[in-house]
Amino acid sequence: MEINNDIELLGILRSARVEGKTVSIVGTGTHSRKSADLIVSTLKMSDFEIKGGEVVAQAGASVTKIREEAMSSDLLFPSLYDGTVGGLLALNEAYPISTGYGTPYSFTQWAKVVTPVGILKWRGLIGSKGLLGGFTEASMKLYPRPHRVVTFTKRVETEELIKLYGQALGLKPLAFLVEYDNGYRLHVSLSEGELEGLESYEGVPVVEESDRGSYMVKTEDLSSFMELMERVKPIYAYYIHGVKWSKVYTSEENELNGWEYFPTGDVPGVVKKLKRVLDHWNTLV
Repeated sequence: MEINNDIELLGILRSARVEGKTVSIVGTGTHSRKSADLIVSTLKMSDFEIKGGEVVAQAGASVTKIREEAMSSDLLFPSLYDGTVGGLLALNEAYPISTGYGTPYSFTQWAKVVTPVGILKWRGLIGSKGLLGGFTEASMKLYPRPHRVVTFTKRVETEELIKLYGQALGLKPLAFLVEYDNGYRLHVSLSEGELEGLESYEGVPVVEESDRGSYMVKTEDLSSFMELMERVKPIYAYYIHGVKWSKVYTSEENELNGWEYFPTGDVPGVVKKLKRVLDHWNTLV
C-alpha cells in the first residue's frame, strides 16, 4: 500500500489501532524485512529540494539522488546510505565519516513523523526503526564538499594507537575508525595534512559487514572501546570517534554483561520506553 502524504498515513495508523492490526512502514523495502498485516510504502513521497546549505526531502526521496544533486552544487550530503530518507532517519546508521559530520540525528534540523497518537515534528524519534512512527519529511544540513580526502592506515599496538589518536584529532579528521581483529587497525581520513609513517589511499574507509551476531555497545571514547576489547576479545569490532556506540561481534552475549548494549537488529532501551507512550497498542512493528 502506497501513501501520498502524512494525513493518509495517520488515517491508516488510527484505523489499524482500532481494528487491532499491525503496520510496517517501508521505503524500498530492501533494508528491512518486516512482516505485518499492512505494509505501507512511502515511495510516492519522493520530492526533495536543495536550498543553500540544506535539503528538505520527503520520506521516499532517494538518498543517492540527493547526494548526487548536492555534489553537482559542490555540496556534500554526509551519508553513504543507499535507501530512502525515511529509512535513513529510521535507522540512524553511523559511517566512518560520522566523525566529521555526525549521524543522521546530528545533521537533521527537523523531522516530521506520524505516530498512532498524531503527527509530531520532533527529531528525537530518529533511530527508532519504525517502531514509534513513520517519517514523512525532514530538513537536513549539507556541507562544503572536500576536494581531497586521503585515508591513512596502520596496524598498531596499544601505545601507538593512543599516540596517533591525539595527533589525528588535532588534524580535524573527517573519519576516525579503529577496527579490532585480534589487534588494532587505525584509519584516519583527512582533507588537509597527513600522518607520517602510515600507508595511505584516496577516499574514506568503508566497513563491509553483516549484522548477524553483532551488538551495539556504549563506548564514550577510545579508552572505553579499548577497555571493552581487552575484556571481551571479540571476533571483530569497530569504533568510530564521535559516535559513542561501537559494533561488536561475539558469539557469547554474556561477555557484554556490565556494559550498556543491545543487539544490532534491536533498538536502544529509550525507544522501548517511548513505545509505551506513543504506541502501547503495538500497532507499529
